[in-house]
Amino acid sequence: MDRSRIQVRHLRYFVKIVEAGSFSRAAALIHVAQPALSQQISELEEMLGVSLLDRSPRGARATAAGKRLYTEAVEIINRIEHLPDVVRADGAEIAGVVRVGRSSVLASILSSPVTRACKAAMPNVTLHFVSERSGPLARRVSARTLDLAIIFDSEFTAGLDRHILFRQRLFLVSKDDTVSSRDSISMKDLADLPLILPSHPHPAIAAALVDPLLKESANTTRITVENDLSATLSAVVAGLGSGILALGDLAHVEGGSSVRAIPLDPPIFMTATLITHSESDLTPAASAIYVVIRNLIARYLDDGRIAGALRADQ
Repeated sequence: MDRSRIQVRHLRYFVKIVEAGSFSRAAALIHVAQPALSQQISELEEMLGVSLLDRSPRGARATAAGKRLYTEAVEIINRIEHLPDVVRADGAEIAGVVRVGRSSVLASILSSPVTRACKAAMPNVTLHFVSERSGPLARRVSARTLDLAIIFDSEFTAGLDRHILFRQRLFLVSKDDTVSSRDSISMKDLADLPLILPSHPHPAIAAALVDPLLKESANTTRITVENDLSATLSAVVAGLGSGILALGDLAHVEGGSSVRAIPLDPPIFMTATLITHSESDLTPAASAIYVVIRNLIARYLDDGRIAGALRADQ
């Protein structure tokens, strides 16, 4: 089959399968029937003359050739998506698509304000939001499938530029009246509580809190949930235990009105960071969104509108 017949559609589908980890998940995400998706990948492999994916009952993983194609395909797709920005770069109006990642907790605080601020400043810019854990978001910025991301950073990652936004205190989120009436809660208090913990805790939380806590209190009742704000809150609201979140204001979160956030004492902080790829210039639209996000969060910190947040130098 002629290689010139490779289409952007083939590359988009391949990238989505690699990121989703399986044909079925990718098919659900992009609303394409799985047999049609499989056919597209088979065509791509035939055109390139190599196997791109290792298929198994557990999912699909890129082969060595597939990994090389993934890197190139992401770059090609990015260039195509940014063509309107390049063409209109000298015009007075900024336009284009900007892909922004954010952790679910930070999304609950900042998603609506960021959207309003960006649309007010740049009505012709389309925002595409992605919610994920901080680690996968950082990897997606590295792979250039996201323009920028707001994450809870924990360690240096090569190839990323970072701007520290603020330090965010951790809270115990509880529905238990005997717990929620307290002004703060200590590590010793936590050891006696049934806890709802993330299945893959952020490295900073694991090192500072989860690992010491589990080592000290092996008999503590624990429930494990996915790293998702709604899953944690649903379990807390159901009375299954108390959760630990970098979120001190639950007023605007679904289910948050029936629970309370109690600060941990001594304080434990996460670092909220705005990251971009260090070797790729942001498009005019992405650069403008970057500035809007930084300025918005600076105003929120000045006004004390993020509960438990401190400036990076505090």
